[in-house]
This record gives sequence, C-alpha cells and structure tokens, in this order.
Amino acid sequence: MNHSDQIKSKLDIVDVLSSYLSLKPAGSNFRAICPFHNEKTPSLMVSPEKQIWHCFGCGKGGDIFSFIMGIEGLDFVETLKLLAPRAGVVLDNKDFSQDKNKNKSLEIMELSKRYYNFILTSEKSDTNKKILEIRDYLKKRGLDSDAIGRWEIGYSKESFDDLFNFLKSKNFSEEDIVLSGMAIKNDRGKRYNRFRDRIMFPIHDVNGRTVAFTARINPFVENIDKAMGKYINSPQTNLYDKSRILFGLDRAKKAIRDKSFAIVVEGQMDAISAHEAGFGNTVASSGTALTEGQLILLKRYTENIYLAFDQDLAGLAATDRGIMEALKMGFNIKIIDFGDNNSKDPDELIREDAGLFKKYIDSARNIIEHYLVKESKSIDMTDIVAKNKSVHKILTVINMLNNKVEQDFWIKELTQRYKLDETFLREDLSKMIKNSNKNSTFVKDEKNGANSNMISPGDSIIREDKLAELLLAISFRFPQNFDYIVNNLDMEFFPLKYAEIYAKLIDYFNRNSKNLDYNDFLNYIKNSDNDLIMRFDDLNRIGLLADFYLSEINSDNLEDVIKKELSNLILEIKRSYYKNHIKEKNNELLEAEKNNDKLLIDGILNDIKVYSEKLKRIE
Repeated sequence: MNHSDQIKSKLDIVDVLSSYLSLKPAGSNFRAICPFHNEKTPSLMVSPEKQIWHCFGCGKGGDIFSFIMGIEGLDFVETLKLLAPRAGVVLDNKDFSQDKNKNKSLEIMELSKRYYNFILTSEKSDTNKKILEIRDYLKKRGLDSDAIGRWEIGYSKESFDDLFNFLKSKNFSEEDIVLSGMAIKNDRGKRYNRFRDRIMFPIHDVNGRTVAFTARINPFVENIDKAMGKYINSPQTNLYDKSRILFGLDRAKKAIRDKSFAIVVEGQMDAISAHEAGFGNTVASSGTALTEGQLILLKRYTENIYLAFDQDLAGLAATDRGIMEALKMGFNIKIIDFGDNNSKDPDELIREDAGLFKKYIDSARNIIEHYLVKESKSIDMTDIVAKNKSVHKILTVINMLNNKVEQDFWIKELTQRYKLDETFLREDLSKMIKNSNKNSTFVKDEKNGANSNMISPGDSIIREDKLAELLLAISFRFPQNFDYIVNNLDMEFFPLKYAEIYAKLIDYFNRNSKNLDYNDFLNYIKNSDNDLIMRFDDLNRIGLLADFYLSEINSDNLEDVIKKELSNLILEIKRSYYKNHIKEKNNELLEAEKNNDKLLIDGILNDIKVYSEKLKRIE
C-alpha cells in the first residue's frame, strides 16, 4: 500500500472535511455549503461509506486529497506532507521527486529574503548613505530596527546582477532563478535582477513560507519613471498566485481564531502598522478587492470580516467588490468607517492614533447599515431615478444574506429610511431571489413544475444527462419504483452517456427477482463488466445525488412526491429525445434543400412529422 492509500485508510473524510465545513446529516451522508463556488443552499455531499465528496452546484468532487488540494491551494505532494502527520504516516524522499522545482524556488525565495534583509540591516551598511536614508524613512513609517527584523524587510541594490550572482554561487541555475521570479530574461536571452533599488517586503503563504515580494521604489529617487511603478510584485510563479494569498495571514491566523474576526485592509503597510499597534488579526488583500481564493483561506479561521479599505473612491469601489464576494460565501461583514478621517488610509490613521482606530473597529457597522447610511446621505430622496437605483443596490446586498431573520429586519429598516411601501420591497426582493435561483442546480420543469429537474433549459445534451442521473439516483434510493421505470421508459429513450448503466441495471434487476440494492449492484458491476468499472466515479456521484435530492424535498407524502417526480422525469427524458431528433432532422433538411434532393426532403419531412406527433402526444 503506497503512502496516499495509507493516509486515506487512516483518515475519515468526514473528520477531515469537518475541519473546514459545517457538515449536516443528509440520509446516510452529510451535506454542506460548498467552499468552491458561491451558493446559499448547501450542494456539497460527503459519503462516509465511500470516502468521497461531490458538489452538485459546481461539479467538483473527489477524495480527501482533491478537497485539501482545492481548499488549501496545494499540489499533491504538499497535500501528502500536510495529511501524513495527522494520519501517523511517515513519508520518505521518493514521494517528493515531482516537487523539485517548487523546492528550489522556495530555497531561492528564502535566500533572497535573507540577502535583502542583510543588505538593509548589517553593520557593513551603517556608513552607506542610501541605506541610512531608507532606514530613517522606515522609522518615520513606524518601523524601527526590531520591526524591520520581525517583518524581515530588506533592500535590493541598484544592481542588475548582485542577487543573480549570489544565487548562482549557491548552485542554482539561471533557469531556476528565472522560474522563481527573482530574475528576468530579456529578448536577447540575458538574465538580470527583477528588483533594483527598492524596499523589499517578503510575502509569505499561510504556512509562513516566503513565496514572493512586494517592492517599493526608493522614496528618495528623483524623477521617478511612472512606468516603473511605485510598488511592484513578484510575477505569478509555481509558488505565488496573488489571488490566493493574504499578506500577513501566516502571522494573523491564531489571533483571528482567538478574536473570532479578521480585519482586512488593502495595503501591506496597513497590515504591518496594524500588527505593530497590537491588531494582530489583520491581513491585507494587497491592493485588490477580496477574491474567492482569499476568502476560502479566511473561512478556515472565521466567518466574520471587518473591512477597513482606504476611504478614497478607489477604496470604496474595492470594498463593494469584496463585500459582494464575501456575502456570496456566507461571511458576516462589518465596515470600519473612519468618519472625519475618511481621507486617510489605515496605516496613516494607526500611526497618528491607534486608540482612535480601535474605536472605529468597535463601532464598525453591519454592511447593510453601512449602505443605508452611505446611500441615504448621498442621494436626493426626491429624485425617483436615483432613489430607485439606491434601493436596488441595497436590496441586492440584502438578497445575499443567508439569514431570513436578518433579511426581514433590514427590509423594515429600508422601508423606514426610504419611506417606501414594505410590500413593494418584498416583491422586488422575491424577484431577485427567483432570478438568483435560475442558476441553481435544481430548477422547475418547463411545463409540469417538477421541483427537481436538474438543469435549466439550454444545452439539451447536458440536460438529458442530468435527468438520467436523477432518475438513476431515485432508482437506487427507492428501488420499489424501478419496475414502474422499466415499464415506462424503453432503452431507446435513455441518454447515450448512461444507456449502458441503465441496461446493466435492468439486467441486474431481472436476474435478482426484480429486487434492486445499490451496493449489491456495484459489486455486480465489479464482477461482471470491466468496461463499466471505469464508470465508478459516475455511479458514486449518482449514489450521493439520491440523498442530495431527498434533502431538497419537504413533504409528508414522500412516496407520492417520488412517484410524481419519476413520472415527470420519464416525460422529460422522452421529450428531450424527440426534440433532439427533430432538431437533427431539421439540420438534415437544410442540407438536403441545399442539394435540392426532393426525395430526401420528402423523407425527412415525414420523419419530422412522425416525431412531432409523438412529442405532441406525450405533452
């Protein structure tokens, strides 16, 4: 048994995933909000029996390794390293042969950080005027020598090759250095330092490993070339993806857990100043609105976010984007409003008065309240168009709240603040909810109102496959109805992707005196059909779908609901079958008309008539 199999055999998927998700029982399985896409209703199912997970909203799924790789942003080898101690499995070097490039990059980044820090802090630099100026600049920014050491801040010389030559002396190839992002190769193939004459702020991943740098141009440089950029970051590499890194999270994660909320600022100096002033639960999004990847990281430690982005126009726009992303993922969000100091960024405000910053944190407003205050102050309530836009914006945010009690409270607040009829607001909110649900996994049947047909009309091929999956799932969960299915759905109607499974299921059913047991059917496949063994991922997913489907039903008359659902599913599968054939024949007709083949045209028209009449009969 290899190491990955050992780990899987010793770790239970429910225990592992419950470290990240709030799992709720759903039949023999568990259900949760998926962390990999935006949803309000839980679509992710976990099977303790099969040790797998699958999300019926975004389609992602797999075992504990695929989950950890996705949520932690790790590759397979890093996931092995993370899970092995928890499983009590000792790894050896052969497991990491594929990790050589990443390990080299990590070594290069660590050495580069030490090199830059040494240049800035060593006694050899005590007589260097440029270094002394930069130290003095950092001190004025609240960073004395101890703080520089804590944050491992450094300086890159105004040189094209000092770091490059240093790394080569440590036996790294030129290609290794370029791949790490620390060197650039020009059009003539010459390699040189990426960063020159800049203050270097190392960026760490959540595990504290150096993966990139933010480099601030020397503040004493005259006639700065705007094309150079005041701040530049490392490029995306095999270590660094800006959208999946939160600056300072490696230091802040314990404080975030202890305080049950994270302060999110925009800039790295904002985060550093916050930590130095005692706000250890602060992270920085590094100049962008919060991304889905960053929010997935944060959700490991808290569901409460206090946003303290810069209060200029760009900062407010970034706050809006971050709010929308976070709300979709179920975060509780407050806005830290700087009041009369709204022209200042957090760094400046903290250095002037950390106590005042603390007061702003304590008085942070719920996002809806923030919007109500901000919007109602900024518009003319007699301007109907502006008022309508403002209300729509606030309703959009209310719609994203998962808690119905909260929604009700804020609808009432919006009614009072804008002097509107509450009934109209609730009607508008209901329309928003319906529009949001159009993209959900389960949608109503076009004609019959079935509650669980799995996909909106559009791609008929995908739709008919989803219908077939759901019918098979119900068959496995309610085998007493399979005889009805067999008698009402011939093989010809079944979508091609699942026809082989349906045929084998009918064969198994007939061989076992018209009895159907899901687990026994899987064993039957293993022992009788090598081709279908390759479809076990499909079969496992369909098995999970049964419990997911059941969790969507709220009815005391479950058996009646199931019978109605099966009837609608069979009808929909047949309808898709005939519609697809009519579409194919129409395409053939166009080609026949181009060739003026009258005999063929007559035959195709007759086929279309036959299929159309059959479609009309079933409808």
